[in-house]
Amino acid sequence: MLALKPSGVMAQDVRPSRPETKTDIVWAIDADMPGFIKVEDRLNGYGAQMLDWFIVRMPEYHHLMKILPRRSAYDAMRMTDDTGQTVCIPGTQNTPERAREFILSNTVAPLLPLSVVVPDSALVSFTPYMFGDGTIDLEALLGDTSRYTALAKSRSYGPDIDRILAEAIDSPNVLRTDNQSSFPLMMEMGRIDWMLAFPAEIEFHRRAQGKASDTVALPIGGMPRLLDLAIACNRSSTGIGAITKINDILASNPDMPWLEYYVDYLGHADRARFNETLRDFKTTRDVPASAMQ
Repeated sequence: MLALKPSGVMAQDVRPSRPETKTDIVWAIDADMPGFIKVEDRLNGYGAQMLDWFIVRMPEYHHLMKILPRRSAYDAMRMTDDTGQTVCIPGTQNTPERAREFILSNTVAPLLPLSVVVPDSALVSFTPYMFGDGTIDLEALLGDTSRYTALAKSRSYGPDIDRILAEAIDSPNVLRTDNQSSFPLMMEMGRIDWMLAFPAEIEFHRRAQGKASDTVALPIGGMPRLLDLAIACNRSSTGIGAITKINDILASNPDMPWLEYYVDYLGHADRARFNETLRDFKTTRDVPASAMQ
């Protein structure tokens, strides 16, 4: 039995006071920068700021933070029948498998997906690995053993990407390391030619290391233009009520103002691509289903 105890970690000072009648929600947070950055007893980052935006509008619940690796968070949600708790994850990809297990909100964060990141100065040299629409042919890029990259040993890049990587994982041009945060510096020093990263992630590390050289995040062919992230809760009455409340907040705020925090973590080129793609997302979302048939 996995019982979650409150960690005391707070994202921002926006938690409502707790009357005895309030029901607990345990937010299981994977402190993965820059979405959630743990600084002493607080959480910051665009994920923490977005979560605060929702929590301050849900005063009927008592909100507890628990730092957990994502796999452990899913295990905790599956075991809530034994613990009697309500556990929610603030950002999980909406897939049919997860929708069968948990209750998912509508999209709360349509973010840029995993990309191939290259130095801006070397962009033209990656043209041979591009499809006609400008996206990267990842298999072709991996197949060129003169182009070096690095992968984190313990990280999953998603089933579709992991399947492609499995074919090249032992190639001499694929370096393996435990320290993903060193990848931008490795690329700056010329030790690797490209890397896989989320655009906000690479920009965060680039700024933290004070590197002035620009990078470009290239979409991967066959991948969605936006990563569809939802809030997931276990199917308790509290979890169902929380997701209903979150969907009401979404309906009342179709412009999704909390995404402003995410945009601040993007470089200039990625910011322009995100804003264009987000406009398309909102247009599609707002079109009645009957009009799309």
